[in-house]
Amino acid sequence: MDDDAEPWVRRLRDGEVPPVRGLVVGLLVLSVVGALLVWAEALHLEWVADFWEHTRRIGILVLVPPALLVAGPAAGVAAWWASRRDRRVLARIRRAGSPVAFHLPVTAPVIREPDELPDPAPVLWTVDAEGFHGWPSGDDRPVHDLPWERIRRIDVATHRGRGGLDEDYGLWFATDRGHVVLAPRGALGRPSGIAAAKLQVLARVLRALRP
Repeated sequence: MDDDAEPWVRRLRDGEVPPVRGLVVGLLVLSVVGALLVWAEALHLEWVADFWEHTRRIGILVLVPPALLVAGPAAGVAAWWASRRDRRVLARIRRAGSPVAFHLPVTAPVIREPDELPDPAPVLWTVDAEGFHGWPSGDDRPVHDLPWERIRRIDVATHRGRGGLDEDYGLWFATDRGHVVLAPRGALGRPSGIAAAKLQVLARVLRALRP
């Protein structure tokens, strides 16, 4: 499949924030499941004790249900907040009136190079014929610019993970002054990072945008 035909790529190109309601509802359902499991275990403590006696592995029973109970609301609030923040930033970008070829939401920390760029850190980068422009959550204009003429290469950033294997975690920009690493988010309005399998696609899309 052509990279531009991928639905998630089209949403980033068009600056489209996926609906957050379904995600929040799903996370709340997860919390309800956690609450029911906690309640069931409280009513059957003898079964929990029997499980521990026979397996000596009680962690999954003790830790998972409370984790589900807490993680659902926490992740739901994070998704709602990220969606609201990104919509505000997109509104500022559209008011600026500059043509945008692609939107690149990022997590923090978003920039690594020999000299760290100053705050505020961008939460969203736009790409156009001039290069990359970093927009923070509270400004009406970009606070960082990365022109195409400074960029020598765009590739996937990797680091040594568990087991000694290299893991993809971001986008690596070789520049005339060192390097910049951006850690993309999975979509506009989402707080979590992008899946490693999508980073190669994202690197190809961005390389194709160079004038």
